[in-house]
Amino acid sequence: MPPWVASVPRLTILRKTGAIDRIPLALRCRNVTKSSPSNLRARSASTHVSPTAINLRPNIPPRNKELYDALSALSGAAETYVNISRLQLALRGLAAQDAVTRVAVLGLNSQLSAQQLARLLLADPLGAEEQWEKELVKGDGNERAVLLKYGNDPDEHTPSPLYKVLPVPSRTLQSHNLEILVSTINVNVAKPAPQVSVESPKESVLVPKLQAPTARALPVPYPVHKTLVVGEGLDSAIAFGRFSADGLDEVDDMVKLAVELPVPSDETFSETHSGTAPINIKVGTKALDSFRESIQNSIIYERGWFKSGLPTLTNWLVQDVQTSDTIKPTMKTLITSLTDDVEANILKEDASRLQELASIPTDQDVTASIVGHLETWAEKSHAELRDQLDEAFTSKNWHKLAWWKLLWRVDDVTMISSEILERRWLVSAEKGSIYLAGRMNQAGFPDEMQHTTASNIPEVTMQDTAPTAENPRTDLSTNVRKPIPWSEHIASARTELLIDTIPPLQALAQRLILQTFSTTSISSAASVLLYFSVSSFSVFEASAVAALGLTVSLRRMQKLWEGAREAWQGTVREEGRRTLKSTEESIRFIIRNGGKKMVSEADDVVQRRKAREAVKKVRDALVRMGDGGGGDGKDSV
Repeated sequence: MPPWVASVPRLTILRKTGAIDRIPLALRCRNVTKSSPSNLRARSASTHVSPTAINLRPNIPPRNKELYDALSALSGAAETYVNISRLQLALRGLAAQDAVTRVAVLGLNSQLSAQQLARLLLADPLGAEEQWEKELVKGDGNERAVLLKYGNDPDEHTPSPLYKVLPVPSRTLQSHNLEILVSTINVNVAKPAPQVSVESPKESVLVPKLQAPTARALPVPYPVHKTLVVGEGLDSAIAFGRFSADGLDEVDDMVKLAVELPVPSDETFSETHSGTAPINIKVGTKALDSFRESIQNSIIYERGWFKSGLPTLTNWLVQDVQTSDTIKPTMKTLITSLTDDVEANILKEDASRLQELASIPTDQDVTASIVGHLETWAEKSHAELRDQLDEAFTSKNWHKLAWWKLLWRVDDVTMISSEILERRWLVSAEKGSIYLAGRMNQAGFPDEMQHTTASNIPEVTMQDTAPTAENPRTDLSTNVRKPIPWSEHIASARTELLIDTIPPLQALAQRLILQTFSTTSISSAASVLLYFSVSSFSVFEASAVAALGLTVSLRRMQKLWEGAREAWQGTVREEGRRTLKSTEESIRFIIRNGGKKMVSEADDVVQRRKAREAVKKVRDALVRMGDGGGGDGKDSV
């Protein structure tokens, strides 16, 4: 018993009646002799680690190795279902001999009340007001978070841009290896739309977000083991109740709500395990100040302290943070909560998938609907190919490439031909194929299957089948086609037509112009030579030779160019029909043999199965760790 207790007669009576046990721990343990350095617990460093940080594997205590490995595997197998910040907190706790327990004190929309409450929970009533207390409650309007860590030297902790580190020489922090983060939480937010994925209330409370001073910086998560939410009045309690209506029922031991209310007329006692506790910071502050004025005010202090409701929060603060031979109860609660969250997220994903599959019609209805849409699309596409090309090849633009206009339109061959393919060749059919592909994808059919048709088999390019001026062959059968999804057949065929048929047509036009001019020039030169070398040749006879050469060259150009134009028209029509036929056959093949992706081993199914297996390994490792510590270890948990 501390010496000062025996010097107070009233407290001696309280000790005999058992009421001394209700006096706060910090008050009763002020003058306890310090342990020797060999018995002091080694404190682990507590620096915030970003979820994306890459660290070397620490030296894991042997008793924690199995559970640490299971949690590490969970981070890879269930990365989309687990909160990485909380998982890293658990891994860091298992990697240390005696890990720091993080507790958050969050004020509802205001940080000042949370700072005042944290000061009362850690202040030493037997000592004078210290500098850290003044800094904590000065209320300068700065909403920057404050991290309370054990220590005496303000310069011994590394500063952080996310929070202000305040060293506190509190025996509560030292003996229980605690850190307290004082910040705020905003619960007055509009309810988001159902389709928008937002952070759950549980994550908002157990993973507070800290904002860096820079405006463009994103909030950084700071996970904690326990959270004390501080509200002022019934309105704040109702607001927090609405905020936490979905998601905080299963974390009663990890989250506690303290509501500042008027002091009741009779002394009340709130259970430590209760989710809420009425408090009055003003009464607690007055009781603390009165005891610091004089030790004779111990009775006044005791009455005011219990009326303020703070003993309940003091007991909750140090609850389940004692060191165990196996694992701390707070650490076990954290890991259990993580596995529960993963399983809950997997169940939500399963339910969503089942609802999606339930909304899909039966196989026969789907097949009949798709076949009907396919037949409609094929009929409209063939009609479009016929009508649009007929209109294109009778238009003024195409007639600009007549053989007798080729002399001054030779450079427009590529432009006019490309315009026909891009604006007239199966444009609506391509759009319809995209809509049809969307319907098939919604019904569960794959986009592509291994299916080879006769139209896709390339022909061998021979010397006599290569395009020439006399044999202007411009079909695409000489090119090897790579397998592509059926929905891209039309676009791919159009690209091949542009690349493989228009350049030879342009080259042929230029070659014919050159040959025509060459033949005409030679015949003209021959007529002039005959006129001057042969005296019997008149001007008329010499001109006849030039006219004959011009006529032959123009006739040859007309024949070859008109033949090439007709061949190109036939190639474009035939390739359109072949593309539509190939697309239709591919779709029918998929409908017959593709099946639906309903109960297949999809990637998401495999991922959920691996996540469940990882959760089971974590639970088994947690159970074996508890069993290894014997009955005492289980009871402590």
